[in-house]
Amino acid sequence: MARRAFNIVAVASTVMLVVSVLLFFVGHVLNPWDHYLSLGDDFHVGVWGRGLDSRIVFFNDAEYGPYRGSIVGIVDSDGNVYPPREREAAFGDAWGIYYRYFQWSDATLWTLMVTLWYPISVFTITSVATLLWRARPRHAANAA
Repeated sequence: MARRAFNIVAVASTVMLVVSVLLFFVGHVLNPWDHYLSLGDDFHVGVWGRGLDSRIVFFNDAEYGPYRGSIVGIVDSDGNVYPPREREAAFGDAWGIYYRYFQWSDATLWTLMVTLWYPISVFTITSVATLLWRARPRHAANAA
C-alpha cells in the first residue's frame, strides 16, 4: 500500500512539474490582463512572465485586471484621499510574492502574485528524489 501511495505521489509530482514549467513559459507569451481563467465573478487566475521570473496571478477584478501599481485615489490639499479607503493591505514585491488589497465602501480590488519558481523547485526535488529512490540497488533495500 505504501508503495502504491509513493508511486501516485511520484507521478503527480512529475505531472505538476511539467505543468509548472509550461505555465512558466506561457507567462512570457500571454499576459493576465488579456488572458486569464475565471473561476467565478470575482476570482481570476493568469500567468505573467518578466525576465527570468514568471508568476501565477490571482485577482478579483477582470475589468481592471491584476493590480500592479497605479493611482487608486487622489489626495486633496487637506490630505484627504478620494475615494476614501476603508482598508488597505500590502506585501512585497519580496521573495517572489506580491500582494495588494484595497477596499472602498462600494468596491474591492486585490491581487496576489506568486513566483512559479516555488512549485518548480518543490516538484523538481520530489521528482529527483523519486528517481534516486528507484535507481538504488534492490539488494541494499532488502538487506536492511
